[in-house]
Amino acid sequence: MKFCPHCGHPIAPTAKFCPACGHALPASQAQAAQPAGDRAQDHRQTANNQTTSAQGQASPRRRESLYDNATAKLNHYTGENGAVKVNLSALFSEVPKHHSKSEAESIFIAGTDTTTPSLDQISGDWAKPWLFSRILLGFLLAFIALLFMLVGMQNGNAIPGLILVGAFAVPFSGLVFFFEANAFKDISLFEVVKIFFIGGIFALIATLFLYQLVSFSQTSQMTGMLTLGDSLSIGVVEELGKLLITAYFIDRLNVQHILDGLLIGAAVGAGFAAFETAGYIYGAGNQLVEVAILRGWSAIGGHLVWAAIAGGAIMVVKRTKPFKASNLLDTRFLVFFVLAILLHAAWDWDIGLIDPYLKLIFLIVIAWIIVFVLMNAGLKEIEHLQQRHME
Repeated sequence: MKFCPHCGHPIAPTAKFCPACGHALPASQAQAAQPAGDRAQDHRQTANNQTTSAQGQASPRRRESLYDNATAKLNHYTGENGAVKVNLSALFSEVPKHHSKSEAESIFIAGTDTTTPSLDQISGDWAKPWLFSRILLGFLLAFIALLFMLVGMQNGNAIPGLILVGAFAVPFSGLVFFFEANAFKDISLFEVVKIFFIGGIFALIATLFLYQLVSFSQTSQMTGMLTLGDSLSIGVVEELGKLLITAYFIDRLNVQHILDGLLIGAAVGAGFAAFETAGYIYGAGNQLVEVAILRGWSAIGGHLVWAAIAGGAIMVVKRTKPFKASNLLDTRFLVFFVLAILLHAAWDWDIGLIDPYLKLIFLIVIAWIIVFVLMNAGLKEIEHLQQRHME
């Protein structure tokens, strides 16, 4: 068994970071922490591998896929090792099944003093969320009904409802997905909704203040097409604005787990997305429906997940310690936060070389891969905590 030299927490022999205190573990320390027998076995294994390699090309090394390499590198910054495998069919296997009203209610009552499970009751397996799909379906039916009122019956009173439903449908449904995926179930729905509304609005306000510090090029102002530099400025400003509010709620609630950080970040990002989209739909004029549909479906990979990435990354560094501003300067956090900024910048940048819809789909996939890496680390954290609790 290997132990962290800083806090004494049990860790895997190949761990690069301690999952409890977050300190980096040098390779020499990892080797020193191994029993002599294990080191001898490692040397024998290394010698066997070298001999096999020298014997010829009979067993060529399998080339890892780009996905495996990318997720393994990202996983390293969470303190875990190896590629992250996600079985999407298993993840969403509960969606097509029938579920009772009591099952839905049991999900929503999580996070109270009497419904938060103890550590030994928490499963480290991937969650199988389904309630989010029912909420999304309800929003979709409401949107279709309002659209029929507006277009089919020429009733302008449907416009406010169309704006509201179109703006809130995907962000709020996505937020419920993160709520269901939080295996610790230690944040109540009341807190999540509060963060959604208050956090989303104050993130917009923080962003507006930060926009006073940047200026945009004449090219973007004259053509209406954002340059790379201006897209990066938008990415930095808006992700930083959401980050400040996410960090505030993480500190105020004193959460201690990666899955909690993902949920809080998703709540801030979902609120930001909903209110921002409502404004865009309102100002779209005759293109109201088109803007509502475009910004509606694409919200699944926008502010919701970018802020979730930042929230999860804060918890990778913070863990059980009190939040400090220095957490935001840690390399492990900065890697994920910079990725969120780059995804945002690429989203806004008018590249012109590829179809804009294909670009959005590609960026949505990349964003969710990063989210799944952080979710995987959050589930591994459960395993580490349970092992420590048993010892």
